[in-house]
Amino acid sequence: MSNDPLPSQIDVRKLTVKGAEISSNFSPAVMPRLTSLLANDEGLVTAELQFYIDEGRKRRIDGKINAHVNVVCQRCLDAVAIDVVSEFNLAIVWTDDQAKQLPKTLDPLIVGEELTDLAEIVEEELILSLPIVSYHELDSCKQVTRSFGEAEAAPVKEEPKDNPFKVLEQLRSDK
Repeated sequence: MSNDPLPSQIDVRKLTVKGAEISSNFSPAVMPRLTSLLANDEGLVTAELQFYIDEGRKRRIDGKINAHVNVVCQRCLDAVAIDVVSEFNLAIVWTDDQAKQLPKTLDPLIVGEELTDLAEIVEEELILSLPIVSYHELDSCKQVTRSFGEAEAAPVKEEPKDNPFKVLEQLRSDK
């Protein structure tokens, strides 16, 4: 397993014919779209990709991604560390029509004559696997501690508010 980013500009069709396997550890900092959704670019991403041709003669990429990243806690807005795990099964196709004919268990990866960036594939899978909302545990979140502490220390007194229709009452009573 290497500590380098995934190779970019490769021909995934050739990798499937060779039956290649690629494993890599790298920082999320190399994925700009992913880091824009994170609290910072610290962490570690581990990706394992297997390229092969299955029994149905479909060119496939099966992958497993483990990432330890920091996202923003929606209660206190501090960084919270989470683990993201994603497994995916892609079938390499050339057209939308071929993609529509794939079984439901496979997601299409539409490639043309251009080379493919594996980091973009991994980045997309990680973005899809991120939780919609993230929180610290209740006992370690600063916002929860602060909210409960303030509520117990100072009871809220409600003051009576002026009725905005009081003027209308005076108009009515004049008649």
